[in-house]
Amino acid sequence: MRYVILVLLNLPIILLALVNILTQYKMKKVSKARFRHQIILWSVILVLLICSFPLYNQLTGNPPLDSKELSLFDIVQTTALVFMLYVINRQRQQIEQNERMMRDLHQEISIKLSVKEK
Repeated sequence: MRYVILVLLNLPIILLALVNILTQYKMKKVSKARFRHQIILWSVILVLLICSFPLYNQLTGNPPLDSKELSLFDIVQTTALVFMLYVINRQRQQIEQNERMMRDLHQEISIKLSVKEK
């Protein structure tokens, strides 16, 4: 049961990250390479989240979904790590967007000033 809670707490965060990157790609705010990189990153996190604990239980000889060794601290810690990855990734994307906008504005100002001088 604890493992199901762990997955249910982290699944919305991962799905939100996937939807955000898909939206940004459709709005042409991220490149195709960045989109692919982000999709791979969040897919790997999702697969690791879903498969790692049952795989560990299989290797130790326990039933796959036996979660008696999974503590509340482990659930909170894993959820916090996934959420922090989401926040850090989102902040990086916003910084890149701001830098791109500033570069475009600077270029536009330079063009207008050069036309004005002529």
